[in-house]
Amino acid sequence: MDFFNKISNMASDTYKKTSEKTSKLAKETKLKMKINENKSKIDDIYNDIGKIVYQKHIREEEISIEEDLSSYCKQIDELSKEIIEYQNSILVLKQKKICSNCYMEIQNDAKYCPNCGAEQPKVNENETKIEKEETIEAEKADETEELKDSDQNN
Repeated sequence: MDFFNKISNMASDTYKKTSEKTSKLAKETKLKMKINENKSKIDDIYNDIGKIVYQKHIREEEISIEEDLSSYCKQIDELSKEIIEYQNSILVLKQKKICSNCYMEIQNDAKYCPNCGAEQPKVNENETKIEKEETIEAEKADETEELKDSDQNN
């Protein structure tokens, strides 16, 4: 019987690890999709800005960044900020960080960058916990939003 308990425990552990990896992969994929959506929206805004500038040029009108383009620039700023947040969430999921010198993705516990050799600042464990909690809260909010969307569609 002890043999069967060991096998059962091993299978259970394997299932848990596989589930965690699958969940992380699904979350990472969802975040990457959001990044791509925001990049697409930014490209659309760039096109809109280009149209406005060219139309003003054709009519030989003065282009005012404050009046004509300010709202577009603010939209790009917001979308870019979201992209950075999504990228940081991906790093937290992968338990990685960015090298302070060459900006390569490296392990959280790396004291030196394997790419450039630069010494890395220590990661405060409290900051890592806070980042993980923020990621979990954002995921819950996304799931709630998706449920509301699916309820509205049904």
